[in-house]
Amino acid sequence: MVTQPIRVVVIDDTALVRDLLGVQLGVLGYAPTVAEDGESGLALVRAAPPDLVLCDLRMPGMDGLAVLKVLREEFPRLPVVVMSGAGLLNDAINALKLGAWDYVEKPFTEMGLRHAIDHAVEKARLLEENRLYRTHLEEVNRKLAGSYSLLAQDEDAGRQIQFHLLPRNHLKFGPFEFSRDLAPSAYLSGDFLDAFALDAHRFAFYIADVSGHGVSSALVTVMLRAFMQRELEGFVRRNDDLIVSPARLLEKLNDELLGEALEKHLTIFYGVIDSSQDSLVYANAGHFPWPLLFDGERSVTLEMPAAPIGLFLHSQYKETRLALPQRMVLAAFSDGLLEVLPHDALPAKLAFLAKLFGRLDVTVEDAARELGLKEAVHLPDDVAMFLIKRGDAHG
Repeated sequence: MVTQPIRVVVIDDTALVRDLLGVQLGVLGYAPTVAEDGESGLALVRAAPPDLVLCDLRMPGMDGLAVLKVLREEFPRLPVVVMSGAGLLNDAINALKLGAWDYVEKPFTEMGLRHAIDHAVEKARLLEENRLYRTHLEEVNRKLAGSYSLLAQDEDAGRQIQFHLLPRNHLKFGPFEFSRDLAPSAYLSGDFLDAFALDAHRFAFYIADVSGHGVSSALVTVMLRAFMQRELEGFVRRNDDLIVSPARLLEKLNDELLGEALEKHLTIFYGVIDSSQDSLVYANAGHFPWPLLFDGERSVTLEMPAAPIGLFLHSQYKETRLALPQRMVLAAFSDGLLEVLPHDALPAKLAFLAKLFGRLDVTVEDAARELGLKEAVHLPDDVAMFLIKRGDAHG
């Protein structure tokens, strides 16, 4: 079966940007249609709804935020990626609060543009599948019982927000595979994880846990992802090496979070794997439980105590470099996992985790089932985890 190209409507008031995007999107395999302002862009969408809209934020007349409001009302499930050359965090937050699915900065890189479009389209597909599944369940309940119970609104909202910016599952980076799972709590929280390519041989990953619950915690995850995207673009465009230097990256993140005065802090484990060097370099800002590295024979705890991000001015972090074995499983998880374990004492919980993730054939799906996360309701805290596997550890 022939796969149809992803149809993209581009809305930008600058003719040169429209022309360049049209050519670049065509080269990347998409089917672009361009509009010079918000009104004509909305007309294109209404005439033939595309798979995605790529819209500039700063335009005369009807700006990108106004376009977002209309699209959210008329096409609530249509992915919209906003773009701006301003580089302001407030742009990203305001656009995401109004319904944008992602945010990219000008000038674009091929990798950044493709990542934003593919991520948004894939998320739209998964949300549509989830919507159809919920509709089917509601119909079954009506037929069996004559009535049905609505899903709890806070749980549903929490799940959608937490999955809004997550990377695709089972990502491949050369010989490595990144897989993840996140079971949200009954309250809107701030667990987050991500993985992304840096170049042909290197990729970065992290797992973070924001303090507290509620909208403010969720917004910190938005800030965190925007921060990482900005540093990634700086690396690609200007060869700024901060994103490949975990300790310095966390120090800058600490300063930025304190500068936002959000009265929030977060723990984060951040690492970079270089497949050409068989190496891992990482730093940790207060994240616990510590990740585990299993080489087929024994597990090593990547222990590195440090202060969380956003607590103290001028915090400094240590960096560790490890040689990676040919067969390996790197497992990382949030502290919400400790709360679902039946053991009373912390040493017993950590020993259980070392055993659970200390095997080459472990998968996040099997671990979630063994921990009962798929059937759990009203979790006290988010439970996030990821695995990075190589060699015989695949599959």
